[in-house]
Amino acid sequence: EESGPGLASLLEALGEPRPPPELGSLLCNLSQVREGRRGILDRSRLSVQRLLPHTQLGAPLDLRRGAVGALRNCCFQHGE
Repeated sequence: EESGPGLASLLEALGEPRPPPELGSLLCNLSQVREGRRGILDRSRLSVQRLLPHTQLGAPLDLRRGAVGALRNCCFQHGE
């Protein structure tokens, strides 16, 4: 659910020193549905700013792939 605690806790985990690698896959899967994309693109959550550092080479590969996949899926969200 877009306003539920699930997305907020996942986004908070991105700020940890060592986020779990499977977090990327969860966010990528979540971004495949409209509500997930809306939650990620919500400017008040600063989700995109939290995801961007995990697209760099220093991030674990699984997390990097998931972050890039989530951002890619968000590119298909039409203005609503």
